[in-house]
Amino acid sequence: MKVFYSICSWGLGHATRSLPVIRKLIKEGNEVSIISSGRSLELLKKELGNNTEYYDIPDYPMLLSKNSRQFMAKSVVYWPSFIAKMESGLQSLKKLLENKKCDLIISDARYDMYSRKIPSFFISHQMRIMNPLRINIFERGSEIFNLFFFKRFVGIIVPDYIDDNLSGDLSHNLNRIDESKLHYVGVLSDFKKKKSKKDIDYLISISGPEPQRTMLEKKILPQVGNLNGKTIVTLGKTESINKFNKKGVETYSFLPKEKREDFLNRTKLVISRSGYSTILDLAVIGAKALMIPTPGQVEQEYLGQYHNKNNTFYSVNQDKIDIIRDIKIAKKTTGIKRECNVNKTVENIINILTTVDKSPFI
Repeated sequence: MKVFYSICSWGLGHATRSLPVIRKLIKEGNEVSIISSGRSLELLKKELGNNTEYYDIPDYPMLLSKNSRQFMAKSVVYWPSFIAKMESGLQSLKKLLENKKCDLIISDARYDMYSRKIPSFFISHQMRIMNPLRINIFERGSEIFNLFFFKRFVGIIVPDYIDDNLSGDLSHNLNRIDESKLHYVGVLSDFKKKKSKKDIDYLISISGPEPQRTMLEKKILPQVGNLNGKTIVTLGKTESINKFNKKGVETYSFLPKEKREDFLNRTKLVISRSGYSTILDLAVIGAKALMIPTPGQVEQEYLGQYHNKNNTFYSVNQDKIDIIRDIKIAKKTTGIKRECNVNKTVENIINILTTVDKSPFI
């Protein structure tokens, strides 16, 4: 089977959570072509090497804001730009399909990657698009927006559980979308839990879209020297894999999968963004975390609040972070306790891809 696998480039999370599915497809003899852009595409190239073909097709911009009022104002001009960029991506895909045979399209959070003629599946944990004020009419409208685009796909796959879930209102308690038609498959992560000695006190992961990635780096690195114990920092820069030591802190520009998996299993506390893919990774490893949502990224801010409320992780505003104070609170959280089996999730997805009715979602 010839598969086009398209991946959203907003941060690295969509790329990392897609890797176990892509590897399984390749292992089973399928020919997989990757569509992504930016650092996500570079990460996928590093992890998959020559096992696939790669196509650089930029996706639509992320809607970021500094506050609720700005979010509402930016939304007015964002959506026309979103539609224009989506149409551009769709036309690029159509040109590819004119020259390359394809049996299946899988899209991780890219609304622009589908075909009316080829079975297309959409992977997302965001059935409801949040707004910072949680205005109900807008959130109901976001479900209608999703339904409009879901008509282009034959199946909607949600990397979460029906019960004891990790995404809260992002994918549950829906008003317009029939949850029985969604495929809740479980967690997706490229990591595995291992029995390792906990000899790293803090793993600090600086990531996300620019310029907020750099702003977090400037905010948090000056505080790192105040920590006691073994500390490792990764900067999320896929352009190079450099290591340097300063004042007893190991800093890496980027960590390949094996190294990051090793460090996560050895770490007592993770300090990271509250992106959903990061939460999936932490769920699999069973780690505790201090989370710093990307400012203006409403989904991350909601997830931080949701897990604060559940006491699974502790989340703090980027502008207010005091690393010594906040670590003390984060250590008292529980982490995610439920069993999380990635192999079972991947099997669930492969089964859906090969057996589901190929008629449109709605």
